[in-house]
Amino acid sequence: MSHTVLHLVRGDVTPAAVADRDWVVYLQSARLTHGGTPHTAPVALGAIDHDQLVKLVFAADLVVTW
Repeated sequence: MSHTVLHLVRGDVTPAAVADRDWVVYLQSARLTHGGTPHTAPVALGAIDHDQLVKLVFAADLVVTW
């Protein structure tokens, strides 16, 4: 069983433990930079707003903060 992990990154360092299916959001710039392979995130890659971040949090199976 595969789980989708949302990585919320407070700094600017890419987490080392990102799987191809994971999503990565950099909070300082509010930007989704990795949306799974193939792209599976419910929002488009790039700048996101608060509502889109909430959508990602609820769509993920697990949320990890860095």
